[in-house]
Amino acid sequence: MPKLSKTVIIPHEAGNVFDLVADIGRYPEFIRWIRSMKVIPSDVIGPVKSYRGEADVGFKGFSERFGTDVVADEKERTIRVSLAHGPFRRLRNTWAMRPDGEGRTIVDFFIDYEFRNPVLSLLARANTELAVNKIMAAFKTEADRRYGTSSR
Repeated sequence: MPKLSKTVIIPHEAGNVFDLVADIGRYPEFIRWIRSMKVIPSDVIGPVKSYRGEADVGFKGFSERFGTDVVADEKERTIRVSLAHGPFRRLRNTWAMRPDGEGRTIVDFFIDYEFRNPVLSLLARANTELAVNKIMAAFKTEADRRYGTSSR
């Protein structure tokens, strides 16, 4: 079922990119198919924050609600996402951010998921790369908006 690894460079500092990705409550502002997001904090141990995101998503007549458990490690600049509930049989997502030495951030992204509904699974399989590319473009655009357009 759909799995995808992708590496992109975002022309902003790694700490800023980490903050942007970890700030799931603001995703509806710049990822247009996320209609709403409720964030439920659960734990903070040093640089590691755990919380749940309750999302309402919609795309071309399709609408779903689902929950994910998020573990964001500020020191390691990693974010791990797993399924709490929803229309998926399986959902795992990881983000790892590291500076490239020139003020930019190398983002290693991985997603592995499968919908319970076989029709959604077929659609997802055909469109995973396109969806991930759109998500990465949305993060790059939002980073420019928040932190200023970079000439790098």
